[in-house]
Amino acid sequence: MANRKVTTETWERLSQCYQMTQKRAREALRGSGLTQPQFLVMTQIAEEEGIPLTRIGENMLVTGGNITGIVDRLEREGLVKRKRDGEDRRIIRAFFTPKGKKTYQQALPSYDRFMRQVFGELGSGDVTRLHKTLETLHKGLGKIK
Repeated sequence: MANRKVTTETWERLSQCYQMTQKRAREALRGSGLTQPQFLVMTQIAEEEGIPLTRIGENMLVTGGNITGIVDRLEREGLVKRKRDGEDRRIIRAFFTPKGKKTYQQALPSYDRFMRQVFGELGSGDVTRLHKTLETLHKGLGKIK
């Protein structure tokens, strides 16, 4: 493990980067009327139309209650709809409404531009290494009791 000064500075920088990206993500999505959590849920639906709500929570590393609240708001706004699985009624799946698909597609260019800006200073090899490092960090954090 690196020395304490380096680990502390790294943690502070990671926290600063997180705060900065959260602020900029909100700005990128402002015109769409979506929050970043709503956009990320919609991204999961775009990648797998009819995705189970439990899988969205697992993918986003949040509780079922958090996903329920986000999907409740998206559903009230007419952007997504829930349907029970035809074979296993315990499973609830999320789908876009036509309005939701349109809203997501309109928000996507701004968010993609934001992501290119976030990682624009890094080469593709740097992004790959960062991803692997963060995956390792994530696994390690999962082991902490």
